[in-house]
Amino acid sequence: MFFQYAPASLDTSRSNVLLLCVLGAVLYFPALGARDFWAPVEPRYAEIARVMFIKGEWIVPTVNGNLYTDKPILYFWLVLIASKIYGAVNEWTVRLPAAIGGIGFVVATYLMGRDSFSARAGFYGAIILATSMRVIWESRWAHVDTLFCFFFVLSIYFAGRTLLRKGNPYEILFSYAFMALATLTKGLIGVVLPGLLFVAFVIAQHDWQLIAAAKLPLGIAIFLLVAGPWFYLVYQATGGEWLSDFIYIHHIQRYTAGAGHRQPFYYYFTTLPVDFLPWTVFAIPALFAYRSYRPAWADPVTRFVVLWFLVVFVFFCISDTKRDLYLMPLLPTLALLVGNYLVDLESNRAPHSAIYRWLTLSFFSIVAIAGLALPSAAWFLRKEMFSLLIPSSIVLALGGFLTVTFIRRRQPVAVLAAVASLMTLGVITTSLWIFPYLEQFKSHRAFSEEIKKIVPPAAPLFVYADSMNDFNYYTEREAIPLLSSPLHVDQLIGRSEDGYLLVKERDLKRLPQISREWIVAGETLGSTTWSLVELKKR
Repeated sequence: MFFQYAPASLDTSRSNVLLLCVLGAVLYFPALGARDFWAPVEPRYAEIARVMFIKGEWIVPTVNGNLYTDKPILYFWLVLIASKIYGAVNEWTVRLPAAIGGIGFVVATYLMGRDSFSARAGFYGAIILATSMRVIWESRWAHVDTLFCFFFVLSIYFAGRTLLRKGNPYEILFSYAFMALATLTKGLIGVVLPGLLFVAFVIAQHDWQLIAAAKLPLGIAIFLLVAGPWFYLVYQATGGEWLSDFIYIHHIQRYTAGAGHRQPFYYYFTTLPVDFLPWTVFAIPALFAYRSYRPAWADPVTRFVVLWFLVVFVFFCISDTKRDLYLMPLLPTLALLVGNYLVDLESNRAPHSAIYRWLTLSFFSIVAIAGLALPSAAWFLRKEMFSLLIPSSIVLALGGFLTVTFIRRRQPVAVLAAVASLMTLGVITTSLWIFPYLEQFKSHRAFSEEIKKIVPPAAPLFVYADSMNDFNYYTEREAIPLLSSPLHVDQLIGRSEDGYLLVKERDLKRLPQISREWIVAGETLGSTTWSLVELKKR
């Protein structure tokens, strides 16, 4: 058996939780609000929160004058609370729930590992999760996924304590409360995934008493008590439109018809290894080290965790709509796998195999070489980035070299510390030096400020073909109507009222009725050029 349970003292648990919170804060909070919102999701969330903040609205989310039915309300509530305290909606308050969710995600993973395996394995696994690529990215971005994963893992944690008979039988009721919070954060997936895991575990265990242990009547009542009021209120406020679109378009249609993100069935086999970097190179030898799967499967705890991975992975592989971040709920299983593997390497219960040494030495040697080569590449490709890349280059080179050294010396704990430090310092240097440089390619703030100076507040402003919520947020316009065809442009030009139109260069070439002389402002971000066209009565 490769997973061995060892109880942790209360003082150890508190110290570990505190250390993980500090690590999360160092990873996710520096320069959190320093950069502007980058399309497409961040400015959308910011604009939803800005309009709700101005109107004092707490029930119905809208964006660009339309109902926003993609996600429920909880993330926006947290943004509004932070904004009320701060006094305004800004980059920091909009990203804050994601950063807090990231820390909660890490701590919940530690609790799961501590109670299922050992405090050391849980602690290592939490560090691994905290410093994985996808978790770092989503914790510093205005997305709902880290907050959702926080509640999801807590629901799994309390359910597991009951089903695996490690806690009070009534602890499972907490699971329903956290499923409700997950549902209020991202949607019905908050109850679907835990429900599928429960069904799979009951079938695998052949223990039908677990159905009674789930306390479904009480649990359903708690779920409805927590999640039900807002869904009822938004249903009433919108005449059922919000709930109808939410369920049909963003659940049924998205799962079965690939709305917006259709990918092939093997998509996640290509994205998951990247999202779990740099720890993927440890997960592969861990799987080989624990290749005696039959005795492992006989352990209920291992079975529970394996089913957790499989349920999430298979569910999203079957879906037509696929995005790399959808697999975040299964990352704790991989993190705990690697955490246990490092514990076993440390105690010599697992060998420092050839595949472990070859993969890790190769990967981190490449990291070190990349760190040394990065400034030279910048000098030839973008000289203005040369000095900006020096801090990150030092981190990569030194971190890669130290990791290689500790791997060669067979010091797995030092390897863990070196890789975690590499990722932490890499995040800080990227946030302080590289992201500010990228603003010139990503942010519409400067152009929006120019639009505000040119376009009078009472004058109508339209956008052609491609609605960009950056312009809503930074021009402080609740609605910028979308024109979807040349006919609509003709109708606008024929109006007696003057107006302004935002249009991309690629679309402007297809609109011969618009003279280049009408352009009053413009910007180029990367390969995309936007123009502001003044449409006077002609």
